[in-house]
Amino acid sequence: MGIRSFVAIKVPDLITPQLVGLQRELQNSPIKVRWVEPQNFHLTLHFIGDVDPEKVEDIVRELKTGVKDFSPFSLNFAGVGGFPREGKLRVVWAGVGRGRNELLKLQPAVVEALKRAEVEIEGDNKFHPHLTLGRVKGKTNTRPLRVLLEEQRGFVSSDFSVSSLQLIKSQLTPSGPVYSVLEDISFRCGPLDK
Repeated sequence: MGIRSFVAIKVPDLITPQLVGLQRELQNSPIKVRWVEPQNFHLTLHFIGDVDPEKVEDIVRELKTGVKDFSPFSLNFAGVGGFPREGKLRVVWAGVGRGRNELLKLQPAVVEALKRAEVEIEGDNKFHPHLTLGRVKGKTNTRPLRVLLEEQRGFVSSDFSVSSLQLIKSQLTPSGPVYSVLEDISFRCGPLDK
């Protein structure tokens, strides 16, 4: 049986209440949304899918090699939006402000590492740095939610330091996904000096 997994940056506890506050503001619409649980907040760099448990060691080794030359950097969440940009919303997200350029360099390095570990990479792999806040349920008109997103577009979180990424296992349950960190992979220099 495969391990459903992805590579991501976990959100520190300091930032979680800010994102929860943003979710609360967006809950003032009649649209039904399955909001991401605070303990599951993360910024996905690449969704892997099911992998053979025996391959995890190779993935970890290649990820360590792939990110060893990266230095820690500061990141914050800025702005909100939804996918798709036109028509009925399916995903509500917080965007990335500071740290966006670093993520745009880090993500291709992650993909290359996964390729070296012989992980099949599907699709065009276009990367749009964001944190998923919720997924819209049903087929209702999502215009009221778009109005709230527009009202919250000035959202900016505090900065936080990114000095590692995580290989995360995702276990699907009836009450939602349960995530557990398989490996924390640090960048070359360790945590950013305060």
